[in-house]
Amino acid sequence: MFILLIAVFLFPLLSCDFSFKGKTDSEEPNSEKPGSEKPGSEKPGTQEPDSWKTTQPLHEPYKDYFLLGNIVSPGDLANDRFNILKRHFNTATAENAMKPDNIAPFSKPASDDWSYRWTQADNLVNAVNAAGLPMHGHTLIWHQQTPSWLFAGDKETVLANLEKFVTDVAGHFKGKLISWDVVNEAMRDGLTAADVANANWKNCLRMNDNGWNKAIGPEYIEKAFLAARAADPDAQLFYNDYSLNSFTGNNKHRAVYNMVKDINERYPDVGGRPLIDGIGMQSHHHLNTTPESVEFSIQLFSSLNVKITISEMDIMAAKGYGNGLTNDWDDSAAELQAKKYAAMFRIFKKYASNISRVTFWGLDDRTSWRASTYPTLLDKDYNLKPAFQAVANPDNF
Repeated sequence: MFILLIAVFLFPLLSCDFSFKGKTDSEEPNSEKPGSEKPGSEKPGTQEPDSWKTTQPLHEPYKDYFLLGNIVSPGDLANDRFNILKRHFNTATAENAMKPDNIAPFSKPASDDWSYRWTQADNLVNAVNAAGLPMHGHTLIWHQQTPSWLFAGDKETVLANLEKFVTDVAGHFKGKLISWDVVNEAMRDGLTAADVANANWKNCLRMNDNGWNKAIGPEYIEKAFLAARAADPDAQLFYNDYSLNSFTGNNKHRAVYNMVKDINERYPDVGGRPLIDGIGMQSHHHLNTTPESVEFSIQLFSSLNVKITISEMDIMAAKGYGNGLTNDWDDSAAELQAKKYAAMFRIFKKYASNISRVTFWGLDDRTSWRASTYPTLLDKDYNLKPAFQAVANPDNF
């Protein structure tokens, strides 16, 4: 009788199904044997995160919009940094190797046979071209990172130096570059509405801190472009500057508009096209930059029928470099940065017919010139940040 009672009691239990068929991973994370998961079924957070080696090349979504670039230095050519560049970008800009300080003779030559220092720049350009990436030249005429002897002397001497330097350098790289920043950062900061009134751009130029303008006058800009066009007629020629998005207290975008409009109206056909092909908007932004101010300037410059490049883009997301931010770097800052990148790229896609290139100024946060503000798409270990994903798919971010 006792045995019969036990059998009656156990029978219902033995007939119950204690398996977890139909359960999801989130309900019972250990219900499957290790290695039996179907691809894509992993619980969020357990799968291996995407890496720069496996994720879709960043330039691919933009193949029908514009070139997507980044900077390169001689030390990048023999390590993963060059592999990152080749996988995710389809154009490159020399960070420093092609600036006048790194190419021009150290001191004033005794003859017309100038001893240029080509080695680093040549190696860089040749490696980038061999990798199949078009190269942008940065920069020919700048008031910084330029040997002071180039703008020492009377107007005639300095103008001759300018024309020879531009002719020699642009001619040396002829056929190897798609474009040049011919003149860089010529406008001074803090321009008011009165400064740009009556389309007067010449009084908006840097003076005391710009040896070219101080010695030659405003005409140095058109002289540089004329020399570059003659030396390499096929290269696109750009004027490049920072703070070109319109915002309260700054009118640099209007001064640049006035300058390009005036010069191109006076030189409408130099080698079959206006003298200045385009405007480079450096785009060193921060979390307080309004996308609307960037869009306004793109619209303004587009009305000149010139090309626009977003030439040196990064977005500072933590305090540092006097950018006015007070937050430290954390998950919240990373998310805000990603949203800002996405908003900017939605604008760039909208005006893709006017934008020929978008170039980031830095591969990763560790080596960025503004490293303490975490401004790039990869962290210090080359891991993808939310900003990378935002650029990869800005419409759905």
